[in-house]
This record gives sequence, structure tokens and C-alpha cells, in this order.
Amino acid sequence: MSISKTTSSTRSPIPTPRPLSPILLALATYFLLTIFMTWPMVLHLTNGIPGDGFDGWQNVWNLWWIKRALLVLRTSPYFTHEVYYPTGAPLYFQTLNIFNGLAFLPFALTTSLLVTYNLVVLFSFAVGGFGAYLLALYTLRGYSASTWRPGAAFLAGVVYTFSPYHFAHLLGHLQLISLEWLPFYALFLLKALEQVSRHGATPPHHRLAFYLSLAWKPALFLILIALCDWYYAFYMVFFTGLVLLWTMWVKRIFWPPLGLTGLISVLFVIPLSPLLTTMIHETLTADYMLPPPGSTVELSADLLAFVSPNEFHPLWGEAARRWGAHFSASPSEHIVFAGYTVLALTGFAVGCAWRRVRFWAISALVFLSLALGPILHVGGQTSFLGLKQIPLPYSLLDRVVPLLFLARSISRFDVVVMLCLGILAAHGLNCMLDKLAQKGVARGMTAIILVAAIILVCFEFLSIPYPISKPETHPFHFQLAQDTNRYAILDLPMDWDRPANMLYQTTHGKAMISAYTPDFKSRPNPLDLTQKTPILQHFRYLGPDIIAQDPALLAPTVLNDLAVRYVLLHKSDLPPGDYREKTIGLAEQIFAGWPIVFEDDWLRVYETPPRREALTYLSLGNGWSNRQVDDSGQPFRTFSPQAELRLHHPQPQPPALEITISATAPQRLTLLADGESISQIQVTPEFATHVVDMPPLTGDIVTLTLTTSDPDASVSASQIGLARRD
Repeated sequence: MSISKTTSSTRSPIPTPRPLSPILLALATYFLLTIFMTWPMVLHLTNGIPGDGFDGWQNVWNLWWIKRALLVLRTSPYFTHEVYYPTGAPLYFQTLNIFNGLAFLPFALTTSLLVTYNLVVLFSFAVGGFGAYLLALYTLRGYSASTWRPGAAFLAGVVYTFSPYHFAHLLGHLQLISLEWLPFYALFLLKALEQVSRHGATPPHHRLAFYLSLAWKPALFLILIALCDWYYAFYMVFFTGLVLLWTMWVKRIFWPPLGLTGLISVLFVIPLSPLLTTMIHETLTADYMLPPPGSTVELSADLLAFVSPNEFHPLWGEAARRWGAHFSASPSEHIVFAGYTVLALTGFAVGCAWRRVRFWAISALVFLSLALGPILHVGGQTSFLGLKQIPLPYSLLDRVVPLLFLARSISRFDVVVMLCLGILAAHGLNCMLDKLAQKGVARGMTAIILVAAIILVCFEFLSIPYPISKPETHPFHFQLAQDTNRYAILDLPMDWDRPANMLYQTTHGKAMISAYTPDFKSRPNPLDLTQKTPILQHFRYLGPDIIAQDPALLAPTVLNDLAVRYVLLHKSDLPPGDYREKTIGLAEQIFAGWPIVFEDDWLRVYETPPRREALTYLSLGNGWSNRQVDDSGQPFRTFSPQAELRLHHPQPQPPALEITISATAPQRLTLLADGESISQIQVTPEFATHVVDMPPLTGDIVTLTLTTSDPDASVSASQIGLARRD
């Protein structure tokens, strides 16, 4: 037997590793750049989040709530009873960013919420830059055999994803940093319209299948955009209109592009129709989602902000922040710096390749004009040389576009401005490098210029070290988490709601009486009891409301009705001074004699005592205005044409209703109990106190309704209480 040996000449050659795809290399580079540009976030993946520790904690809660709603409670995440307990709160207009909650659910289950939040940040920055890179590559394809296309396209992604706008919202707006899907939508929309325009009126056989094959990708990415943020979905709808008009004008073709965009709209609306239908119904029946008057003006971009240096920069950030204080909005809303290098390359693109870039230039100008809001702001001023305010296109758009009145922060149109500027800068850089190559500049030198342009943009946008916020969860919150009983807690102070309390809920898991939700900033949650119920009202306003009943006497009854077991007084939220003394003093007055189960310098915890008997008390129902205070400090509320009171625990011998009221015109006020008329009151323009005997009432809660005889008149009530007849 002979054994043959394989010689070296017959061995199979060892395969050489294939070079990494330029596409994957670009994506990997964006991830590495994200780590650098968000430094030192990567060092705090497990113990902090980037930002100022305000809205960010509420967005951590969003991730927790989506997980809890879907996997624990098996309910819709768009309504919760975990906050504003027991009535709950709708979350249709909340910054819920449902995409992040669902896509990163595996990480929320296997790691911590902080890690999950930070992974969302890394993903959004890297994939956002990658999407803009792909879009830029597509728009640069017309240059014949250009060597610099990938590098120039990479610059577009840098401009878009590392823009100061993006870092401004990294302060805590997780839904707004999730801008990654906008360039993908723009890319597939442009591709689809080009395809349909190319075939014109004679598409291939199976026309519907052809249109569906083009429409499903942009529709998918538009859905992803909406599941991150509704602002961005609207911007892309508006962008779609611009692209459609441009295509019809340039291609001289009408019905095919219109039909395609109509099909994209249908594919977008159908999957989201349950959510959209509910949201539209909410806007027609409630007003809590409406922005406060004047907010659209206040939260518009300033014209000079586009050329004001980055306020996060390690070298000139402090000087830029002092200048930025002139602008009307907060930093997260007024920072829209475009970058000097970006503007210079944009100018070069316009001069060098106008026909190629004119759509992007026009789009940038359109969205910039919209970001400026309804009136022109320049350096914080809205009036110039004694002239009146200068109206801008948004003021007209606001009147004609349905549901645009829901928008509050107008400067956010800048996200599309930066996408357009990224494309323009890429064209400008590509055109510049091509011209240098044509003039005989060495390839190595042009490569250096390309890298230098990218570095220069990164330097202008540099925001390191970016602020990091760490949670201050108290050991008592972990102690609460060990208690499996179901009950609620009341967090104090609550004259305004702190997002940190929502972060603490992700640890202790107990229902909370109050909460911080951005959609209820301007108008209260219509289901919120904190502005309607005694005890809660006292802490909300740090003083009495119109209900005149002893809060210390009622506290055990009211808090037992609300299933509140513990009152957590966060002393760490009370700076030294009158505010601290007033808040602690009010707690000591109302909860006098209650057991204190824990106390340190940070926290005091009261335990609600068992209710010995249910006392009768009043709370406010629907129809009342917000609490107001007259010149003497007396609170009052108004209503027209009717308002409700809730009578809790009516006794066999019912008390009399004592009410101090006035009206803008003399009229008759009818009092009803559960719909049955029980008395009438003559009301005059002068405040007067009326005592109304009530018949025996049944039920744990009776609804009392006050109805005016003149629906155009307004009634004011300064005090409502219960009195015993001798």
C-alpha cells in the first residue's frame, strides 16, 4: 500500500479575506464616531444617561411602561393607570416613542433600563448617519466616475446625525433623537418616484403589483418615523408634497407620481388607523394636547441661531450659551446651528452644481422658513426699528393645514434643514474635489482635503464632554419594590411634577397619584384628580382651593379612597427658604400624628393610617376652570354653563351645601343630584353665600351638577363646603 502525499503545488490556495464592504465600513465608522462624539456616554452605559436628567427620566419611564404594559399587564401602552392613579391618563400624545420600546424590548428584559436607553442613543446616531450616507450616495450618482462619492456621502451623514440640533435634543428627548428613519424614507420615496416617472403612463404588466413594489418601502419607513415621533411624520408628509410637486414639474408627468404617493399614504394610514382614529377623536373632544397660547412664537427658531456657534462646544460653548440666552426658547429648542463649513460647502454646491442640487436647496429654504415659526425672530427680537412683527409662511400654514395647531415646538423643522444641508454639503465637497483633481492636484492631497472637511465639521459640532445624569434612586424605593401588595404612593412636593419620580417608579413599581407627562404641560390631564380633590389640591397649590373643608380631618378618608399607603416627602427637592418651610409645614399640619416609617436628610415617609370611618367630603368634577386667585389672595374658579361636584360618602342625614358664588349677570342656578333637580339659587354679580339643604342621597359618590339659566353668563365660585343644620 502506498500513501500519496499532497504536494504544495496541488494544495488549495488559502482564501484571502475579502475587504469589508464600503457600506458596512461606513456603518461601523458611524458607530465609532458616535462613541467619540457622545463621549463619555460609553463609560456610563450602566449608571447614567446623556442629558440634563429632566425629560430623560420620563423617557426611561416610557421604556419601562411599554415593557410593563405589554408583558405584565397585557394592555395597550397608550393608556395607563400607573400614573394619575386611580383614574389614569391617555398617552396618545405622550412622547412614547413606541418604536424604541418595542425594538429594544429584548435589551429592557435582559439588561437595565439605563443600558437600553443608551443603546437607543447609539443606534439612533449611527443609523441616522448611515441613512443620510445612503441618501447622499443616491443623489451623487449623476457624477461620472467620481472617486470621491463615498467620502462626500459620508460627510452628509456626519452633518445630519452629529448636528447641534441632534445634541440639543439628546438632553432628554429620546423621541426626537430617533431621527434615523427620515433619510431612509426620503431615499425610497425618491427611488420610487423616479421609477414610476421613468415608466410614465405605460408601466409594466400588473400595474398594481408594480406600484405596490415601489410604495411599500417608503410607507414602512414613514410608519417607523411615526412610531418614533409624530412631529417627524408630519415633516415627512410635507417633504413628500415638495418631492411630488418637484417631480411633476421636472418630469412633466402628473398621474403616476400622484397615484404612487396616494398608495404610500394608504399603506401608511391603514396599519396606523386604530391609533390615528383615536387621536383625531381626542383632538375633537378634549383640549389637553393643545399647546399654551404663544408657545409657537416662543419655541420658534431665531434666524441668527442658525449661524450661532454650538453651545455644547468645549472651547467656545460658554460664550455661545451667553449669546444663546437672547433667544426666546430653551437650549433644547433654540439650538439649530448649521455649521460654517457646512454653509460654505452648501454655497459651493449651489454655485458649482445648481441643477443637481436645486431641489435640496429649495427644500432647505422651505423648512428653514417653517422652523422660524409664525413671526421673524432676530437675536431674540420680534420688532425692528419700531416696525410691527414680520409674519412668516408658518402663520399661513397654521391656518390651512389640519391638526397643525397641535404643534408646539416649531424649531424642530430644523431636522429636515440639516438633512438637506447634509446632501448639499456632500455635493459641494464632491464638486470641489473633482475640480481639484481636474486641475492636477495630487490624489493624496484631495484625500487629505476630504478627511479635513469631515474633521472640520466634527470639530464645529463637537459636544464633548457631553453631560451625564445619574439616577438618585433612594434605598426606600428598593424597599417598596420588595412589597408585592398593590397600592399607590403620593410624592411630595407636587406643586409641579418631577420626571425623576417617574424614574423612581421604574424601581418601586407602585402606582403614583401624580406624574410628569409632557403632553399635559400646557393643560391638565382631564382625568387628573390632583387639581380636583382636597388634600391633593392643597399640595398642588401649596394652599387651599375653593373646597372649604379641613384637610387634616379629611386626609385619612381621602387617601384611603385613593389607596395611598405611603406619602413620600422628597426633602431633596426642597431648597432652603420659604418654599421648603411652607411645603414641610403643610405636610406636618395635614399629616400630624401619622406614623413616619422612614426619614433621613433626603426623604421622609408617612404611612396612611387605617380609616376608622368614611367622612363626607366634596371634590370637583368636570366643567370648572383652572384655579385662579384674586387680588386679596382668595382662590376662585369659574364655569359656564355647568359644572360638577362629587359628594363622597353621603350620610343618612345629609349635610347642607354651602356655596359662595357670583355671576356676570343675575340668573337662576339649578342644583341637580344625579340628574334630579333638588334646588334653585338666585345668583347676582355680587358674591353671596347660599346654603342648600339636600335630600337623603344613596350611593358612595353622588354627582351634583350646577347649571346656569343663561348659557352665556359665567359663574364664579370662591368657596364650597358642607354645613350641618341644627
